[in-house]
Amino acid sequence: MAIDDVAYNQHPDKPRYERRWLGDLFRENIQQGIYVASSGGQYLGRMNAGWPDPDADETFRLLRQAVGAYKRLPQEQRVLRRTLTAADKLKWESDAFVKPAGTLDLRISSRGYTFPGMTTFDQRHPKFYHLDRLWFKPSEWRAFLPSSLTAGAKTTVTGAPYNRIVLLSHMQAGQSAWWDSHIRGGKMESTVTQVSGDEVSLRITASYQMKADSEWCRDTYNGSLLAVANYNRRSQTWSKFDLAMLGTHTVGMMMSNLHVGDPTQQVAVTASLNPLANEADRMLPMNWKYGYSIRWAQTP
Repeated sequence: MAIDDVAYNQHPDKPRYERRWLGDLFRENIQQGIYVASSGGQYLGRMNAGWPDPDADETFRLLRQAVGAYKRLPQEQRVLRRTLTAADKLKWESDAFVKPAGTLDLRISSRGYTFPGMTTFDQRHPKFYHLDRLWFKPSEWRAFLPSSLTAGAKTTVTGAPYNRIVLLSHMQAGQSAWWDSHIRGGKMESTVTQVSGDEVSLRITASYQMKADSEWCRDTYNGSLLAVANYNRRSQTWSKFDLAMLGTHTVGMMMSNLHVGDPTQQVAVTASLNPLANEADRMLPMNWKYGYSIRWAQTP
């Protein structure tokens, strides 16, 4: 996962090699941005060009410039003259957040629709989209299953499977701070539509009526959800989980450093089983710390 510049600058383990390498590169002032450097620790350039709209042509020019600088370096400044080990890597709090066995792992994408007066200064602009992970451990995803897995059986879904989908900044980039008490109405139902051997097909519907009243958020959101899923009762695994949600989000407090244009916008979300659910996929849910917690990961 990405670690921000503040976390690096404030990390207490400054003697560890990863931190020393970055500290030397930035002269102890690690900054946000996209940079090019040799593995030997030679700074070759900053690639950020254009804000809020990236300039591809200028970025390419800067990259070519950095490649030229790399080619002019003597060999000893190009390549790191040591073998890195696990002991060189910084330890982060997020390292302890590990996906529990059997977790229903969804890859989720959200994007807002056009709205009057929009510009790319505002992250609600359709140009931006939000990619994330949405996790439900077995003790949670069982709520999607009616007690009787027969055609026509249904159940009302409550708790984490209902709340987490809409709460954890999955609706759009630049989303506000929501929590459980802000869900003022709506419900989720799961219905068995077909059973074929051990394969159980489900249709899941939900509605949400939300209004926040905190210091950080005065927004409203009203939306609907539809999902279709296939569950194998013998292996207790999911072979399909496709979800779509559409809603209307209204910013309650327009802020000059965040928002431009109309406060109201429609937002769309899609989710499906994460195809990268293996050791190579290190992406954690964005809100792993407060939306899930270390304790959540340790109690499957």
